[in-house]
Amino acid sequence: MAFIRTKRVKGILYRYRVESTRVGGKVQQRVLEYLGRASAKPAKSKPKAKKAAKAARKGARKAAGRTKTKARKGSRNRKKRE
Repeated sequence: MAFIRTKRVKGILYRYRVESTRVGGKVQQRVLEYLGRASAKPAKSKPKAKKAAKAARKGARKAAGRTKTKARKGSRNRKKRE
């Protein structure tokens, strides 16, 4: 059974029609046809339910007074000097 394989070569997507065959007890893919360059990569989108849940968690953290803070660069060095 043949299927379409998308392969990335140096950052560019190419499409091939390939089929799986067994050679010497191992499965190998045999290229049947080169289909050309693939169009631009489809955009990945998060389902709206996940976005809404994430926003709700973030709002709950803010309401509870817990927010993520990043440590300032070099803060360990300042403590050692004192």
